[in-house]
Amino acid sequence: MLRLGTVGDPRLWLLFHYWQVKLAGGAMPSPDAINLAELPPAVQPNAMLLDVAIEGGRRRFRYRSVGGVFWRASGKEPVGRYIDEVLPETAGYRDYVVGIYEEMAAKRRPMYTENMFILSHGQRDPMTTKRVSLPLSRDGAAVHAVLAAHVFDYGAGGDDAFALVTAIEEGVRTFLE
Repeated sequence: MLRLGTVGDPRLWLLFHYWQVKLAGGAMPSPDAINLAELPPAVQPNAMLLDVAIEGGRRRFRYRSVGGVFWRASGKEPVGRYIDEVLPETAGYRDYVVGIYEEMAAKRRPMYTENMFILSHGQRDPMTTKRVSLPLSRDGAAVHAVLAAHVFDYGAGGDDAFALVTAIEEGVRTFLE
């Protein structure tokens, strides 16, 4: 039984619980079973759906639906675009996030991760991200989509602090049962 402390944020735990309910005895829920409007209002701004596309023998993750916390700082709606086109390369952030989705899709298991950002003036913990990445499948074998949520804590730096990031440090990466 998963405990809230394993996940680290009640909104992420609620999303993981929603995913578990949608399993309906299968290995992964179908993308068609997911309706973001069914999520508690506190979770909706943090949730997203990503489609998985195979291009040139590699997976790419395209935003299908995205809660407001993901694009409020940039002001650009990412729906229809790929993660590798949207996320900044700053301190390896894009590769880190794509790597999480790659691992989750390869293992076909739900994941929880946390990372902190190190800023140019050396602060270690002013900015953190906690996320759940949950696989969805049409056939029970391959991952065709991802249900995910991220919770950002910008600390004292506010939304603009990302411009000061020089490094990223992972705190937690675990598969969920």
